[in-house]
Amino acid sequence: MVSLRARGILLVVLAAWCFATPAKAAQPRPVAIWVPGSADSLTVRQIAFLTKRIDERLPGRFAFEVQSGAVCPPEAELLGQIREDRIDIAVMGDALIDEVPRLSLFRLPWLFVDREHVQRALYAGLEDEIRTHVEGSLKLIVLGLYENGFRQIRADKAILGPEDLAQRKILVNEGRKMRDLLRSLGAVPQKYPPEDAAEALEKGIVDSFDGRLDTLLRLPIGDKAPVITLTRHVYEPTFVVASRKFWESLSDAERAALTEIGVDFTDTAAQLAVTYWETLAKRMPRKVRLQAMAPDRFGAIATQHRATYERAYGSDWLDFVDLTREGEAPSR
Repeated sequence: MVSLRARGILLVVLAAWCFATPAKAAQPRPVAIWVPGSADSLTVRQIAFLTKRIDERLPGRFAFEVQSGAVCPPEAELLGQIREDRIDIAVMGDALIDEVPRLSLFRLPWLFVDREHVQRALYAGLEDEIRTHVEGSLKLIVLGLYENGFRQIRADKAILGPEDLAQRKILVNEGRKMRDLLRSLGAVPQKYPPEDAAEALEKGIVDSFDGRLDTLLRLPIGDKAPVITLTRHVYEPTFVVASRKFWESLSDAERAALTEIGVDFTDTAAQLAVTYWETLAKRMPRKVRLQAMAPDRFGAIATQHRATYERAYGSDWLDFVDLTREGEAPSR
């Protein structure tokens, strides 16, 4: 029989061993975030800030790794993988717009006046409606809907009216809805790898280029298309989406935190976009110039597109846009 003294010594030894051997800390969960496009794009910068916010709120929970550039598959492939629960998080725009018909709201020409107008509409309820609709249509979770600016056109001369777009062979490497829109505006959209833009221009396959400002300035064409017209013909949103499997593997507290961060980060993403655009404008090549365009001359075609959309999907989302066309953004 063990004496009381021996028991006491044993307890002291066990207690000392427990305190001397700290429990092994849980390792952060590796999470890859797939971001198509250039590794120095606006979207990659936005995602870097987003992951920083998550790390601050949930320290040590995740080890994020952004996969971009040549290692990242095209958007359409990523969308398939995330719906099949093969990857955790991906960033996309055109692929999601092509897949969810009602998102063609973002392919209505000259619907939004400026960046602030987009933000006001999102705050007024459009963002919540989009999240709910996308999640109900596809097997995925929308973590965020972020600012990514407007699309412009680069060519040998400014695009000031419909006649300047007529029969223009425009390189459009994005989704089919974007090509359909430019076709309806009188242009001849061509799908061609952006890295071969100089070859396409030289061979006469294209004479103009459609894209965001950073994309247009990155094209390997030198000064052969020296005018970037700020057409702002459509707004280009960015969707950050997660697989259902990843989402359901999180705790309730983690899901609540990611949801709140995703909503709150919309403002920061917009601020980053403005700063990024201003920086690009200051660093433009000397022979490239920006030309503003008034969309009034395209009013008839814009009205026609809107009417077609409304017949197909109703006016609910358009109401958010109309009610916030002018004035202060509603509080969130």
